[in-house]
Order: sequence, then structure tokens, then C-alpha cells
Amino acid sequence: MAVVAVYNSKGGVGKSTFAINLSWEAVRQGYRTLLWELDEQGDSSWILSPHNNHCKTNANQFVLGARNILQQIHPSKFSGLSLLEGDPNMRATENFLILFARQQQLSKLFAELEQNFDVIILDCAPGFSEANRKVMLFTHLVVVPVIPSPLAVRGLDKIRQFMTLHRGHHPPILPVFSMVDRRRKMHNLSLEENQDWPVIDMASEVEQMTHRKLPIGAFAPTSRSGLSFSRLWRGIERKLLERLVLRTKAEEEERRANQR
Repeated sequence: MAVVAVYNSKGGVGKSTFAINLSWEAVRQGYRTLLWELDEQGDSSWILSPHNNHCKTNANQFVLGARNILQQIHPSKFSGLSLLEGDPNMRATENFLILFARQQQLSKLFAELEQNFDVIILDCAPGFSEANRKVMLFTHLVVVPVIPSPLAVRGLDKIRQFMTLHRGHHPPILPVFSMVDRRRKMHNLSLEENQDWPVIDMASEVEQMTHRKLPIGAFAPTSRSGLSFSRLWRGIERKLLERLVLRTKAEEEERRANQR
């Protein structure tokens, strides 16, 4: 099972947009996917929950064990994509993550989730919290949306320092330019300085997501944004397959067959 965190210490950089669209792309490729929302804003769940039927998570119940967490997972409006919504009381979620890490229960939780999912996308809250640090211990790849500017790019170094504290190393980081406006000189300069970073342009399709309550791929798959997220997922998928934390659909079906 592959765990991908969408994280930035700052808010307003497009984390939920990334989490939603990457989850959609994973499901399109046949992966059983869980979008775990660790942000109290709840934007991902608001868009993906079917018929506006929110099943708010009660993180205070998590202390009862992994089984109770599994019971709070519910289907999204798309087959193959499940949701674990954010608790409006973010402090409860942070306390749960820290407590489980201290009790060495987080590894057990992720082992249980592996029985049901191929990919977990973590929509992380902003900030340099201890809870974010703990969840990174179980992350195979960190996708960092970055708005093109010198300060934003500089912030990437702070993120690396944050994740290496008390650990000495961090999971692989994939910075992605987000909300790119090619009419702006500073954006173009940042793109020129980091030409190997993937790019997601600012586009009307991103704004339409909140109106339509759909991932871009569900209503505009051939748009520039739709194709950009598709390419981004393929690159992520390739990295996860190379690291052997993700199996192809054929490999997963063979594994399940052997377990029967």
C-alpha cells in the first residue's frame, strides 16, 4: 500500500485541489483509494461526499483502536474512492495521531488499512505540527504544492528541515508548482529556475470544482488542468511502483487470488 501526503506548511496553496484530483486519478487507474482528510476545513469531503451526506469523523473515538477508525470510513460519490473526513475539532485529530505514535499504534492502523486500500492520499493540515511530523513517518511520498515565488520556494527548505528533525531523513518530496499564472513575471522566473518541477496552471476548471463538486477529470478530462493532473499522477505512480510500495492492478489481483 502506498501512502502519499499532500502537504505544505502554508494554507491556500491548493492542497485539497491536489488531494481530490490525485485521488480521482488513482481510482481511474483501478486502485482502491482512501482520501484521508487531516484538515479541519473539510473541503475535500465537501466536494466528494455523495448527496451532501457528510459523515463527520469523531477523532475522540479513535483512541478505542484501529477498528473504530475503519468504521468511520465511508464511500464517496465515486466507486473505488473512500473518505475519512476531517474532524471539525482538529485538536482531537492531532492528539490522536501523537498518542497513537507514542503507543506505536500507527503502524498497526496502516497495516489494517492495507487490507482494504492500495493507495492512501493524505490531505494534510498546514503548519509545522507534531501530528504532521508523525504521519510523515508512514508516508512514501510527499507532494508539496508551491506557488511560484522566491519566498514560497524558500519555504520548501523549511519543510525539509521540519521533516528531518528527530529523524535525520525524510520521505521523498515532490514539489509541484501550483496556481501558476504565466502572465506574471515572477511566476515565469520561478518556472525557469526549476524546470524539472511539474506545473499546475491557474485555470477556470479549478474554480469550477467547487461549483460542480467534482474532480476536474470528471467534467473536463481533456482540459489543460485535467491533463496536467493526469500526468502528475502517472509520474507519482511510476515513483511508487519503482519503490515497490505499489503494485500494478494485475499484480494486486494475482496477490489476492493467492490469498484465497
